Amino acid sequence: MTDSSSLPLSVLDLVPVPLGMDAAGGVREALRLAQEAEALGYHRYWVAEHHNMGALASSVPLAVLAAASQVTSTIRLGSGGVMLPNHSPLSVAEGYRLLGALAPGRVDLGLGRAPGTDGRTARALRGAGAMMEEPFERQLSDLIAYGTGEYPAGHPFAGTVAAPAGEGLFPPLWILSSSGHGAHVAAQAGAGLAFAWHINPDTDLARRAADAYRRHFEPSEAFPESRVIVAASVVTAPTAAEAEEQSLPLGLMFLRLTRGESAPFPTVEEAKAYPYTPQERAVADGMRRRAIIGDPQTVAERLHALAEDTGADELILSVNVPDPALRRRALGLIMDAVQVADRPTALVG
Repeated sequence: MTDSSSLPLSVLDLVPVPLGMDAAGGVREALRLAQEAEALGYHRYWVAEHHNMGALASSVPLAVLAAASQVTSTIRLGSGGVMLPNHSPLSVAEGYRLLGALAPGRVDLGLGRAPGTDGRTARALRGAGAMMEEPFERQLSDLIAYGTGEYPAGHPFAGTVAAPAGEGLFPPLWILSSSGHGAHVAAQAGAGLAFAWHINPDTDLARRAADAYRRHFEPSEAFPESRVIVAASVVTAPTAAEAEEQSLPLGLMFLRLTRGESAPFPTVEEAKAYPYTPQERAVADGMRRRAIIGDPQTVAERLHALAEDTGADELILSVNVPDPALRRRALGLIMDAVQVADRPTALVG
C-alpha cells in the first residue's frame, strides 16, 4: 500500500456522449481529457468497455487508446478493461501488442470477465463460437501464451505468432474484480489487481480482496511486487451544492440503463425535470450514493480514507458529468486538493 505522504491518481474514462453531442464529439472530448490528465500529473488513462449504451462511446477501448497514444507522451494508457469473454484471446493479444508499438512502455491491459452489457448484446458480440464460452481462466491462459509467445506443452496453437512481432510489446496485465474472485486470478497470474469499488462500494470486501491477493501473489516479470488499484466514481465542484447538482445526471443515466434504454448522457436540466416515481428516485439516488460527491476538500479526504481502508496503492477515478469542460475542471480540483492533503502539516513551536 502507498504511504500516507502520496496518493497516486489515475483516470477511468467511460467516454460519455452528452445530449446534444455526437459520438465523434464524445471521442474528441475523451482525447482532451487524456491530455488534461497527463498535464495534471495523473498516472494512467484507462478506457472502459461498454456496449449498447447510447450515453457512452467506449465500446472499443483500443480505438480510443490508439488515438490517445498520438496526442499524449507520458501518461500510461490502458483498458479498464477488455471484457475478455467478448473477444478472441488472440485478437486481444494482437491489438494490445500493436498499441504497445504505438505507445512503447506505457500500455496496460486490464481484463474483466463481465460482459459490460446486457445478456442479449453479449450473445450478439460473442456469436456462436464455442470458444467464447470457455472459462475466463482458460481464456486468460491463452491470451498470455499468445501475447508472450510462451506456450504450455501440448497447446493446440503453439507457434502462432501474435502480430506485430517484437520484444517488449505485450503489456502488463491487470485483472478487474468487483466480487473478490478476480483477486485470486490476479495473484496466480502475477498480475495487478483493479477492484471496481465504483460498481460495488463494499469497502470491507475490497480490503479482503486486496489482502487475499497479496497473500497469494506470485511475482512475475511485469509485477515483481503486488499492486492494487481501487476505482471510484467522483463528482466534485468548487462547492458541495454544485457537486450535488452535477451528479444528478449520473442517477438518471443509471435508471435508464436498468430499463434497457439507450439514450445520450442526460444534462443537469434534464435530470432535474425528469418526473421520477418514488421507485425510480430510489434507483437513481442509489446509484449516486455509490459515488464520492462533494467539494474538493471533502472529496480528497474521502479518497485518502478509501485508499487507507481498502489497502489501495493507487486510485483510479471515473468522473462522469455531462459538461466536458467541467469534467476537466474536476480533474484539476481533485489533484490540487489531494496534493494539499498529502503535504505534511508544519509543526508549530
